[in-house]
Amino acid sequence: MRFLKLAEFFERIEKVSSRLDMTNVLSELFKHTPETDIKNVIYLTQGMLAPVFEGIKIGIGEKLAIEALARAYGYGSSDVEKLYKTKGDLGTVAEELSSKKKQQSLFKEELSTKKVIENLLKVAKTEGTGSQESKLKLLAELLNSSTPIEARYITRIVLENLRLGIGDPTIMDAFAISLLEEARKDKTLMKEAENALETKKTKGKKEKQKEELERQLKFRVRARIEEKYNIFADLGAIAEKLKAKGLKGIEKVEITPGIPIRPTLAERLETPEEIIKKLGKCAVERKYDGFRLAIHKNGNDIKIFSRQSENMTHMFPEIVRAVREQVNARQAIFEAEALAVNEETGEFFPFQITIQRKRKYDIEEKAKEFPLKAFAFDLMFQDGKNLMNLSFKERREKLKKLIKKGEVLELTDSIITDSAKELDKYFQESISSGLEGIIAKDLNAKYIAGARKFAWIKLKRSYRGELSDTIDCVVIGYFKGRGKRAQFGLGALLTAVYNAENDEFESIAKIGTGMSEEMLKELHSVLSKIRTGKKPARVSSELEPDEWVEPKYVIEVKADEITKSPIHSAGKEKGIGYALRFPRMIKIRADRKPEEATTVKEIIKMFKEQRTLSTNVLEQ
Repeated sequence: MRFLKLAEFFERIEKVSSRLDMTNVLSELFKHTPETDIKNVIYLTQGMLAPVFEGIKIGIGEKLAIEALARAYGYGSSDVEKLYKTKGDLGTVAEELSSKKKQQSLFKEELSTKKVIENLLKVAKTEGTGSQESKLKLLAELLNSSTPIEARYITRIVLENLRLGIGDPTIMDAFAISLLEEARKDKTLMKEAENALETKKTKGKKEKQKEELERQLKFRVRARIEEKYNIFADLGAIAEKLKAKGLKGIEKVEITPGIPIRPTLAERLETPEEIIKKLGKCAVERKYDGFRLAIHKNGNDIKIFSRQSENMTHMFPEIVRAVREQVNARQAIFEAEALAVNEETGEFFPFQITIQRKRKYDIEEKAKEFPLKAFAFDLMFQDGKNLMNLSFKERREKLKKLIKKGEVLELTDSIITDSAKELDKYFQESISSGLEGIIAKDLNAKYIAGARKFAWIKLKRSYRGELSDTIDCVVIGYFKGRGKRAQFGLGALLTAVYNAENDEFESIAKIGTGMSEEMLKELHSVLSKIRTGKKPARVSSELEPDEWVEPKYVIEVKADEITKSPIHSAGKEKGIGYALRFPRMIKIRADRKPEEATTVKEIIKMFKEQRTLSTNVLEQ
C-alpha cells in the first residue's frame, strides 16, 4: 500500500468535524488496506510504529526534526524555525517546504507504508556514537522521497504527534463497521441483534428498524473485538487476524505472557456502609499509592508493564530478581502495587518519592536509595491456564501459593468482612499508615479486563469531603490569559470528562487556579505542540477556547462540588449538563490515558451522592 494513500485518508480524517464521520472514514481505510499492511496501518493510526509494550521510541525531538527538514529541502535551520513559529506545526512546515524544495535528490523512490515503517524503525533503533547524524540522514532521505502531504504526516509521526485524535475505541468501532457484511451472515450474531431489537421494541418505519438492527449488530461485533483486545493489548495483531479470517480469526486469541492485559478498574463509593450494602461479605485490601504493575513471567523471561501497557521492566531490577526467586510457577501473569520503602523505619514513602524510580538512567543507584516493595493483589494466568473466570476468592488462594516468602514481593494486606464498622476501622488504620485508603472486592467476581465494574470498590481519604473524590479531567483547549499570565501564553484550561458510550470528551470545567508559574510554562510548552486549529472530532463543547488541543493530557482536579450547568456538555440533557464548582488543578496524571479519565456516568453518580446537593447553582 502506498503511503500516499494512507496520508490522503489521514487528511480526510483531519478535516472531519464529528466522531461518526471519523469512524466512517477509518472503516473505509481498513476496507482498502491489504492484509499485508493492516498491522502497520493500525500502528500508524495510533501514532506509533509498534504496540506500546514494545517500547519503541523514535528519539527525534523538534530541533533534530528541524535540522532534517532543512537538510532534505535545502533550507537553513533558521528558515525552518521561522516558518515553524508562524505555522505552529512542523508537519505543516514540512508540507510547505516539500512543495518548494530548493534541491533535488539524485535518488528518490515511491514510498510504501512498509518502507516508511521500516525506515522509521531504523531511526528508532540507531544508537551509540554518531547516532544523531545517522538519524538525521535516514529521516532526510525519507522526507526527500515524500510528496508534500506524505511529508506532513511523516514529520508528525516522527514527533509522536499525529494530531488526528483517534482513540482505540474509535478504531474498534471502525473495524466493526468494516465487518458488518460478514456479521450479517453469522446466525448467532444476527439472532442476538434481532432479540435485542425485540426487547427495545423499536417503533416506526422499516428503515428505522433496519438502522437499529445494524446498530445492534455493530455493537456485538465491536464487543467481540474488544473482548480479545482486553486480554491481548495489540490492536495491530488483532486487526491482522480480522483481515485474514474475519471474526473467526480472533477466536483463538488468548492470554499470552509478554502481551499486556488491559487492567480492571475500580468503581467508587463514599462510605463503608454503602460498600457493605453493595457487596455484602467482601475482601478488603489496603490501597497502596504507588505504581500499578502487571508482572509477566515466562520461564526466566520477566516483563513488567504499567497500567498503560508501557514496558517498565528495566526500571525495577529488584522486582525482576524477586519474581525469579519468589514466584512458584513457570508461567504467571499477576498484578502488584510497587512503593518505595524507608528501610530504616519500614514506612512507605509518599508517591512523590516513588515516582523518582521511573527513569531511564541511574536505575541501580536509585534502587539502592529508594528500594521498592511490590504487593501482589491479583492473579490472571498461571502455567498455561487463564484464571480470569475464577472467583476472586479462588484467584486469591492461588496467589497465596504462587508467592514465596522474600524481601521484595509479598501479598497485599487484607481482611474479609461484612461489617461496615470493621471496614471503617481498617480504612482508618490504612490512612494512619500513610496509605491512600482501601479497595473492597466482591469475593465471587471474575477478573473483568478493561472495564470499570462494582466488582472492585475504592474508598480513599479524599472522599471524605463535600465532593466525593478528585476528578481526572482531559485538557481539550486553553485560554491565553491576561495580565501577568499573558507572559506564559496560557491562563486557563478547558477540560472534559469521558463519555465511554460515545467515545467523546464532554466539557466540564474551565480551570484557572492551582497552577504555579512553572506549571503554566510546562502546560503551555506541551499543549502548544498539540494545537489542532479547530475543535477535535471527538470533543463536545459549546465553550470555545483560544486554542483547541488534541485530547491527550489528563490532569487531576479538585472541586467544591458538581453543579448543573447550561454551558458545559458533560451529561447534557434538555440543554443542561454538569460542571465543577471552583475547580483547581492538582497535577498532571502521566499514568492516565484520556480514555481512563473520569467518565460522565461517574460524574452523574457523584452528583447524586454529594452530601449537600446544590442543583440551583450554575457554572459561571
